[in-house]
Amino acid sequence: MNSTVLTILYTLLDGTCYLSHPFPQGYGTYTRSAFLFYFAYDGSIPFIVCDMKKHIAILGAGNMGTALAVVVAKAAPVVLWSVEADVVEAINDTAENPRYLPGVTLEKNVRATGTLADAVIDAQVILVAVPSHVVALVARSLAPLLNKKQIVVNVAKGVDETTLQPMVTVIRNALPRGMRGRVATLSGPSIANEFASGLPCAVTVAATTRPVAEAVCRALRSPRFRAIPSIDVLGTALGGTLKNMYALGLGMVDGLQLGMNAKAAMLTIALQELRLLFQALGAKPESAFVLSGIGDLVVTGMSEHSRNRRFGEEICLDASCRIKMKDPAQTIEGVKAVAAVAPFAHKKKLHLPLLFTIERVLFRNEDPKKALDAFFAHL
Repeated sequence: MNSTVLTILYTLLDGTCYLSHPFPQGYGTYTRSAFLFYFAYDGSIPFIVCDMKKHIAILGAGNMGTALAVVVAKAAPVVLWSVEADVVEAINDTAENPRYLPGVTLEKNVRATGTLADAVIDAQVILVAVPSHVVALVARSLAPLLNKKQIVVNVAKGVDETTLQPMVTVIRNALPRGMRGRVATLSGPSIANEFASGLPCAVTVAATTRPVAEAVCRALRSPRFRAIPSIDVLGTALGGTLKNMYALGLGMVDGLQLGMNAKAAMLTIALQELRLLFQALGAKPESAFVLSGIGDLVVTGMSEHSRNRRFGEEICLDASCRIKMKDPAQTIEGVKAVAAVAPFAHKKKLHLPLLFTIERVLFRNEDPKKALDAFFAHL
């Protein structure tokens, strides 16, 4: 079918407007100011699938949450929630978050609040971008504020240290039963400083049903920020968590100046171990070979911006940096993941020499050089 001119009637605060725009058969969008509509049609009669007049809430105004606000605000109004009053004030007064994303100007349709209800009520999509150790608390606070039309998206990367459940499951379990099918998770190679500055980025958005995943992708997607829908929730969530463990080891290679050959070898072994862990934790082994697996592993293990890689490097240069492992203000997700996953792997008698090497350096005070020399000697 050729393109058809559709006439859409809707009412703004200043009166009634008639808009016309050509769309091909299938899905189309029309944007005007902060209003965004999605249309689907069967070849003759259009109907609205998703009215994006409502804002998108982002819970957590750290580096990732603020960067997502930059991307999302191109399509819809954004409300950022933060418990840090100075961050809220800075965003509202200067359109910038100098603490977590300095030098990046936010769109005019972004505002910040310190009140959770202010951010959540009437939001179309709610992105949970807080550190993993507070996800459960935030999810419980979020639960009574939700309605059944909203979608909640986990962005945090981590697992519950007792149950090994990924954060998307932690959120789902905290919400009313009727909302659990409207929870998704986002993961993939996404260095916040890069995509916030307009560099290309692709991530996976996974939900138990494809329409929910696709709705989130439509809300986030822009020409340079590509969101790809999936129904592999467990694999997507685990990939975003487990790769942080191996980024620590890749950082140790940098700290010891062992070179790119050693780093490439370690990266390959890390991917093999990821496959084994995926299978042991109930996910598909092939989930290791997608954006949220190998994609995220590569960027987290290689980027200078990666907190986990940087900590692995620092521990080789200054053993006193171990104090960060016990500081709740220092979110090093890979350390928490090793503490949770390594005991499980020992219990299951999995052959994961790289993971166990990283564990010994972190929690048994083994010298990083001796540990990595022994690891490579036994390949």
